[in-house]
Amino acid sequence: MLYWYLWLTFTFPVVFTFLMLMNDFSGLWLVAETVMLLVFIIFITNYFLLAFLFISGIFIAYAGFVLDTGTHLIVTTEIIEYFVSIPIAILLGLLVNSTNKKGELAQERNTVLQSLAGSIAHEMRNPLGQIRHCLYSIQNLLPQVNPEESDKPLGREKLETLYERVSRGQLAVKRGAQVIDMVLSEVRERPIGPESFTYLSATRVTRNALDEFGYESEQDRRRVHLETQDAFIFHINETLFVFVLFNLLKNALFYFKTYPQSEITVRLETGDRFNYLYFRDTGPGISSEALPHIFDSFFTTGKTAGTGLGLSYCKRIMTAFGGSIICKSVEGEYSEFQLSFPVISEKDINLYTERVIAAGQADFQGKRLLIVDDSALYRVILKKYLAPLLVEIDEAGDGREALKMLALKRYDLVIMDLNMPLMGGYEAVERLRRGEAGQESCSVPVVAHSSESIMTARSKSENAGMQAFIAKPCNQAELISSLRSVLDTIPERKHPGSPYSGRKVLLVDDSALNRDLLAMYLRDSGIEVTVSDNGGQALEILKSQDFELLITDIHMPGMDGLELTRRIRSSRNQSLSQLPVIGLSGAVDEEDAAKNAGMNEFRIKTDSPNLLLASIVRQLSFPAPNTLSESTVKEDTPSDRVPSAYGLSSLESEELLEVFLDEFRDTPACLRRALEENDIKSMKEQSHKLKGSAAILGAISLSKVAEELELHCRFEKTDDPGPKVERIIRALEELSIKKS
Repeated sequence: MLYWYLWLTFTFPVVFTFLMLMNDFSGLWLVAETVMLLVFIIFITNYFLLAFLFISGIFIAYAGFVLDTGTHLIVTTEIIEYFVSIPIAILLGLLVNSTNKKGELAQERNTVLQSLAGSIAHEMRNPLGQIRHCLYSIQNLLPQVNPEESDKPLGREKLETLYERVSRGQLAVKRGAQVIDMVLSEVRERPIGPESFTYLSATRVTRNALDEFGYESEQDRRRVHLETQDAFIFHINETLFVFVLFNLLKNALFYFKTYPQSEITVRLETGDRFNYLYFRDTGPGISSEALPHIFDSFFTTGKTAGTGLGLSYCKRIMTAFGGSIICKSVEGEYSEFQLSFPVISEKDINLYTERVIAAGQADFQGKRLLIVDDSALYRVILKKYLAPLLVEIDEAGDGREALKMLALKRYDLVIMDLNMPLMGGYEAVERLRRGEAGQESCSVPVVAHSSESIMTARSKSENAGMQAFIAKPCNQAELISSLRSVLDTIPERKHPGSPYSGRKVLLVDDSALNRDLLAMYLRDSGIEVTVSDNGGQALEILKSQDFELLITDIHMPGMDGLELTRRIRSSRNQSLSQLPVIGLSGAVDEEDAAKNAGMNEFRIKTDSPNLLLASIVRQLSFPAPNTLSESTVKEDTPSDRVPSAYGLSSLESEELLEVFLDEFRDTPACLRRALEENDIKSMKEQSHKLKGSAAILGAISLSKVAEELELHCRFEKTDDPGPKVERIIRALEELSIKKS
């Protein structure tokens, strides 16, 4: 670039000006000087650099003239008249430059739009592929059209698969919406801020991401391995981290067909200053020429398809996390990406937990909670977690006992395990919703708390009538934040039947499909819904009729939802100015605009309708308006244990170990007996119960082998479960020896 500028300066200002001076300002060289200036301006678009180079060139030319002739130029009126055309050349050059810049900006804008379209299309392939796969699977599960087949029940195994596919499809839609938001944020060059970060378990988030990914086949899934001997916590945005992992997965899976022996291994490793995630695939590797450029924008190698946001965005994400991403590769052997995350101190997590507890005390104080779990150890842990909230806590060992207690007392919240003897959580909640524990308890909120697979348990628990799902094991902050969000969605006083019957709501949306679907859902809940397709019409309806709530789309032609809300808030009619407003949008980044306009709550259109219903319950439950503010923004919830046994002190951990050993004292004998009798059901129940309890104590290896045995029993594998049973027994014996 330097050579280019020097060459231009010498060729144009120096040579042309020198020759013009040497030819005593002849007409031909004056014209040449004018054209030279016009062309020079077109070539040098930076005006400061243009002025510097042009003046330097003129000075050098004049110095050469003086050295050659030994005389100095005397400026006369005649010479000044020679340069009348120079200002015209300058104006023409600047005009051409301006036109060129506009063309370049238009071309750049077109390139950005093409890149945006390509990125969205590329990144949406995976969620859309998942949805397609789920729909195909559901279609295959449906009975045949003939009457004999259509009357047959699906069966337990098919029903489990159906729940899983529905859950995966819902998750794919959610991930797709998040990807679109990420692409738009990248195009708008919005920084990745720590305000969206939270404390998460590297093991849990990574395992969930690998399970959620839309593999083309089960064979591909089996070629992906996770090693979690080292576990750690990181401070991240889960959506962004999953995006990085999905990007690495897509790149590696692309070569599975051409490299049938290749495998992917994801490994976690702890360090002093940084913890690491290693992503290694034994595919084609990366050439030494391409390796230094893989994190460059729009760089791709070995693919003809689009690249989406690519590894350059992954690098930006990791930098925002306070870490880094690097790659080592040997062509023809392997590629290994190293993701580094700063080590999180126990002090930081404890401070976060204290903030969550302080925020939840006002909501929970004086409430009565029921913990339903067949594990005495877990009941003890949950009581310790909830003790700072000053709540009254009762316990039940199974669903049948819980229903009896719910019939005798009114509870504000129930924490329900799903797999229990006598009566499990699903059946208990279904009976509860049917009123078998009395109408007063019919609508008490229930939170599922289980170590079941999240892919099936979340959908099943929601279908049974539960309001949320928390995976076992969890830490104190996660438990309190999740329970707090559920507690806040339920009115203080419950009535038989629908608590929303007769409540009048105005729904405004310019999309007929969205409007009809939402109206149908709300009417099914007993709400009286009036609909409108634009803000102007909605404002007239609000002036002529009384409503208890307004739900409005944010983007509409004419008067949009933001302007409608501002008009309502500035109304002289006091009841209208205080009307609760819930805003709907397809973009997450509209929340600030909704808050500034005066909306009480904000919801994403792709969220579950239950979340919208929860917002409606909140707004219909409080007589005074509660506009969006910093205090109403949902708390981030971490999902990992703190470094010392999920936030428990060493003394508490010792006490819980005693409870654990006492509770599972007979487990070795039960497992051996079940193994001898080939009692798969008993082995599954024992391993399931052991899995969550061992994890909460930090016995990771025991929890892992218990999970392996549970999966073995669930999928009825043909290999011998004996080695797994023996490993569990040895691990229990080692814990017992360590305690003594």
